[in-house]
Amino acid sequence: MATNGAIGIRTVRAEKGERTQGFIEIGQTPGGPMLFPLIIINGEQEGPVLCLTAGVHATEYPPIDALMKVVSRLSPAGLRGTVIAVPVVSMAMFQTRTPFISPIDGLNLNKIAPGNAAGSLSEILAHVLLEEIIGAARYHIDLHGGDFGEMLLPFAAYKLSGNAEQDREGELLVRFYSPRFFVLADDAGIVPPFPGFLTYAASRKGVVSMLAEAGGNGTLEPQDVAFHVDGVFNVLRHLGMIDGDPVLPGDQITSSDRFLTRATRSGLLRLNVAIGDRVEAGQAVAEICNVFGETVEVVRPARAGVAGLVWGHKVVNTGDPIVRCWITEPARPFPGAGARQ
Repeated sequence: MATNGAIGIRTVRAEKGERTQGFIEIGQTPGGPMLFPLIIINGEQEGPVLCLTAGVHATEYPPIDALMKVVSRLSPAGLRGTVIAVPVVSMAMFQTRTPFISPIDGLNLNKIAPGNAAGSLSEILAHVLLEEIIGAARYHIDLHGGDFGEMLLPFAAYKLSGNAEQDREGELLVRFYSPRFFVLADDAGIVPPFPGFLTYAASRKGVVSMLAEAGGNGTLEPQDVAFHVDGVFNVLRHLGMIDGDPVLPGDQITSSDRFLTRATRSGLLRLNVAIGDRVEAGQAVAEICNVFGETVEVVRPARAGVAGLVWGHKVVNTGDPIVRCWITEPARPFPGAGARQ
């Protein structure tokens, strides 16, 4: 999908060569309308339409900040095509600092796509995003990070659709976005994106839609923001929407499998592993002690991998997650990408 004139989404409309912003209303709450912000930057020259969303989980702050920084640096004069941006999808979560689920209806917005036009407010929101916002674009990037209590290894992911051309474009997006680690999810359902994700639903509609993750645990670290900002701008260069040569790293890794290690006892957790660490089978990644200070479990993973998600809780129950590891391997070279390495 390319633009050659005005583009409008409900009450927000941008003529060719114009930037505009406003709020989209999707329903009512007792305290007033449910809104989300929308920015349209319509370039002076024809080109692709790229949709950027952040704040689906609105206590994931680095992607929100990154999207704000990206749109502040773009102008219609230097843009070929159109950028449609939603810096904070779930304003209810943003306002109340609520992780994971909406305080309005208790639903996780990234588990209910494609939504329902006749459903609850979160379901309506998912439906509007897919049909009117993401669906207006050829390309889509959903910016995420770890939520409260989660620290994760930055990565980019795309759900394979079975359409060879779309999947080639999707693989290029994640390779250009992430300088090190990317994932291509197949129908095995072991790695994200999963059914219910906005990116999963969008790719089923023919949108080249990818997930990007960096940051976590309620923090706003510069390196996590930079991961997203640099990734978006590298994709914009790859799509020819801005000047400059995209860079495709030559030493990327990928994964099609991961595993979770849980606690079998309860108590205070003393963690011995951080995201990005290489973990060996049987390694002591944590120990759990009871309220008398006695060690009741040494937590040891059954397999080897790279720590990709570490939970921040310091007290655990039986069955609580401790660390999720990726099984990584070197990514194959991508022929004909046309980028500097």
